[in-house]
Amino acid sequence: MLHHTNSPKNKSANNAAISRREFLKLGAAAGLGLAGLLDASAPAKISFGIVADIHYADKDMRINRYYRESIEKLEQCVAAFNESRLAFAVMLGDFIDKAPDKTVELEYLKTIRQVFSRYAGDKHFVLGNHDLTKLSKAEYLAACGAVVQNSFYSFDIGGYHFVILDANFRRDGEAYDSGNFKWKDTSIPAPQLKWLEHDLRRTPEAKKIVFVHQNLHDEAGVYGVKNAKAVRRILEKFGNVLAVMQAHDHKGAYAKINGIHYFTLKALVDGPTLKNNAYAIVTIDSSHRVSIRGYGREKDKIFA
Repeated sequence: MLHHTNSPKNKSANNAAISRREFLKLGAAAGLGLAGLLDASAPAKISFGIVADIHYADKDMRINRYYRESIEKLEQCVAAFNESRLAFAVMLGDFIDKAPDKTVELEYLKTIRQVFSRYAGDKHFVLGNHDLTKLSKAEYLAACGAVVQNSFYSFDIGGYHFVILDANFRRDGEAYDSGNFKWKDTSIPAPQLKWLEHDLRRTPEAKKIVFVHQNLHDEAGVYGVKNAKAVRRILEKFGNVLAVMQAHDHKGAYAKINGIHYFTLKALVDGPTLKNNAYAIVTIDSSHRVSIRGYGREKDKIFA
């Protein structure tokens, strides 16, 4: 099992739909400039990219998943990210799909990593269940070139605090490792919950965004983290978590629970051709309002 600590590589020392025109007006000059990146003392406007459920594999379409076309879709996504002034980008899990053996999965990962590596900024990787069907967590993080080699951690940019969570644990507390799990059996174990509470407590003034693959808004659903209620209690405790960005449910979802927005990004892999792409740029403005600029099947939203 990985040793989970904040990495010294981190930046810190340790549903209402709107029109595209309205969104662009609200998001004008939304990117984070160099001054914002360097000044962590006062929250400023900040933007970052999110993409999820790429499921790249060299195999034929199944259940509306066009695995090979994920290359071209991700190329389009990376180009959009590079054209924007983003602080960083987050891959929200399921970078690759299942392969017959570890060697093939590593080839899938090498191929799709080469595409994502063209994004010029920092890249963060949330672990998804499909990333671990033949690989261990350590093998996956090393092979995908993650900026931090831990499965959960936090970092600070522009006066905001960002948290990466790992829900790839069975309910008995055992970590997912090379396929030793059933995908509906997912939880965040006690040691990570303890870490999360400590991490949120140590930055009481900073507004926070959380990233996770499986869903924290619906523990009863097949896509839900089974102890999501316990996780939500911690997120709600300090009153400064703005939103949770998640994936896993390919059709997407949204919920607001006790003041926290839970946004599930649509899957990039679903549907043929670039018209069925899906990714987003998230902006937090100086009033701490969170906006989503959606691409392809993903729609623009402002969380209120």
